[in-house]
Amino acid sequence: MSGSKTELVTRSKRPGMDCTIDIFHEKTVGFSKNINDRSTYKLVLVDEGSFVVEEDGKYRVVVAPAGIALNEKAEFKVVSENGIKARTTFFKPSVIREEFTIDAINSGKFDKFLSAVKSTGEMTYEERLKIASFEDTKFEDCFTSKMVYQDALLLLDFIRPDRNIVYYSLMRQVYDSLRGLTCSIAYDIQEQPDNFWILRARHFLCSTLFLSVADFYRPYRQYEVYRDPFVANVARYLWENISEEITLDSVLKEFSVNKNTLNDAFNKELDMSCMSYLEHLRIGVAKSGLQYSDEPVSEISVNCGYSDTNYFSKVFKKHTGMTPSDFRKNMKGLC
Repeated sequence: MSGSKTELVTRSKRPGMDCTIDIFHEKTVGFSKNINDRSTYKLVLVDEGSFVVEEDGKYRVVVAPAGIALNEKAEFKVVSENGIKARTTFFKPSVIREEFTIDAINSGKFDKFLSAVKSTGEMTYEERLKIASFEDTKFEDCFTSKMVYQDALLLLDFIRPDRNIVYYSLMRQVYDSLRGLTCSIAYDIQEQPDNFWILRARHFLCSTLFLSVADFYRPYRQYEVYRDPFVANVARYLWENISEEITLDSVLKEFSVNKNTLNDAFNKELDMSCMSYLEHLRIGVAKSGLQYSDEPVSEISVNCGYSDTNYFSKVFKKHTGMTPSDFRKNMKGLC
């Protein structure tokens, strides 16, 4: 600590090891007071709760379990939160690779290797293929270049040109894996049980970043934003209670509004009524559960707020054209 400012590095406590590593970890109720730190990247694992954040006059709802990747430019503006418990890993990209300083990344020095973060359409297929194959790279530099490229991929969610914060939802099994890796980082930098703690902490950080950014392991991102803060707060309530019985009357009572006010707001924002939107959310959760888990259809039905599996199947087929079992069989057939 230096005055009231937290030093977001970890110093060795081992005898004869006079060194530091640019990784720091906090487990907090609510979000860390250092979350908008300007010298580090932040990877946040939200264990419990929900929150609404404001982004350029729009509102995003995020419900645990979820992850957040923030770079050093990020302005994390929480409008409201409920029951948040979080684990935040602060790090400098140079931990991944020595030359990956924040200044160097922002200078454009590694743009050749980070070009994969350009939005779709900015490059032709031939251009992407050329970069991926390192066509312009000299033979003697080929191995080093590919290693730089692969290391840079770990930082994709922190160096996107169009956003400083990326939110993503987590299926339970992915959350469990990330939680295990995050706990391993925390243990090694806090306990430092032997002289290999720095090596292990870096390894666990790289593994965490890979699991966070690799599309194959990430079912879906938190992309949906709302213009109306009232709709955002109702949406958060729906997400929080998605496995419970939610009726129109319970929503009206919770927010002290009448039916017309509620549905007018939702129709203006989303072109559907509040309860139709709830059904939309539930079917989305059901599709993820059917695709990425082996839970029985009856259990997925309950998790989505449908106590009657037959009714759930009827609603699911209305939205997808398939029964839950057929949808799962179709998704598994693609793997």
